Amino acid sequence: MGDGDTERRSLDSLIPGDREPPSSPFTRVRLWILLRGRRMWVAAALLASVFGVLLLTSIVRPLDLQQLLQNTNTVQTLFSALLSGSILLVSIVVSINSIVLSEEITDIESQRERIDASIRYRGQIEEFIESDVSPARPAEFLRTILKVIDKQANDIQRIAHEGDSEEFAEEAKTFSEEVTKEAERAGDTLSGAKFGSFKVLLAGLDYDYSWQIHVARRFKRKYGHCLSDDQQETIDNLVETLKVFATGREYFKSLYYKREFSRLSARLLYVSLPTIVYISYVMLVLDTSLFPEIWLLFSPFRIRPLALFTTFSYTIALAPYVVLTSYVLRAMTVTLQTLASGPFVLRQSDELDEFDWNDDDIQVIGHRVPSSDDGEGGGQPTDEKPAADDD
Repeated sequence: MGDGDTERRSLDSLIPGDREPPSSPFTRVRLWILLRGRRMWVAAALLASVFGVLLLTSIVRPLDLQQLLQNTNTVQTLFSALLSGSILLVSIVVSINSIVLSEEITDIESQRERIDASIRYRGQIEEFIESDVSPARPAEFLRTILKVIDKQANDIQRIAHEGDSEEFAEEAKTFSEEVTKEAERAGDTLSGAKFGSFKVLLAGLDYDYSWQIHVARRFKRKYGHCLSDDQQETIDNLVETLKVFATGREYFKSLYYKREFSRLSARLLYVSLPTIVYISYVMLVLDTSLFPEIWLLFSPFRIRPLALFTTFSYTIALAPYVVLTSYVLRAMTVTLQTLASGPFVLRQSDELDEFDWNDDDIQVIGHRVPSSDDGEGGGQPTDEKPAADDD
């Protein structure tokens, strides 16, 4: 432990910054596109945006498509490339989904180990609740864990007030209040969530357990000399429960990925087949003679029927790519938001600029760091030299 400001550092410097719901319209739209919105509605919104941009461009800066179709094969080549890409895209995504699903095709022994591991995992929480069996639904199970975390944080506050350290009591009170706020916020997200809905995973994303593990471990390190065995056990129980929550979040995230890939494959097939048929039809009938050379008036703008048809057809041709984009955006966002593992806090928004460590706090001792290769010899160094090669 260092001296001076390090000892007097407030717990406020360890608590992440503002995590209130965003109030900016731009932020709300961004979150809807990346996380909260249904993927097919997001895809429809993206397609509408593409169509609107292309239509506005055709009005503001019109192209002479009549001449372009008569003198070049640019339009036909473009739709031909989109047609080939749509067929190839479906093949690739279905292949990837097949690889993901192949993990489920295992022998009976592997399935038994999965079930046993799941039961042991649920048993870790059943030790802290009055019910004989923990809830089976993921949303209710996570809410149960959050209730346990909230109670254990309050227990830390209680034992802190029973001790002699006023600094510990004040920090424990602040910590308990923040944990309660986090648990209530995540519980509200889980309220009414059904299995398979994104709300179950969203609650795990909203609940930042990493800083709580860090602060709980900090309590034991900083105030361990004045804590009894029971008080230290209370802190250890909170850390273990947070680890259970983190494990559950990662497990439900893996289930989400499997379900999302299955939905993506199915919906790509639903979208791609009509798209491929439509693009083929467009390539067959796209001819300047089919469209009259008149202006369609959209006051104060105007556009020719051929340009309107081409813009609409190009937007439809992009449908498989837009559907894939909407799913990949959310999967990518989930991955970025769940990079933290244990007490390591990796989110930029957490604003944990000041920790309870600085260069003066770190003192290197003379013990050798144990490795996984250490055997039963206690990891002690040996003076034996390696045997020479027989050759």
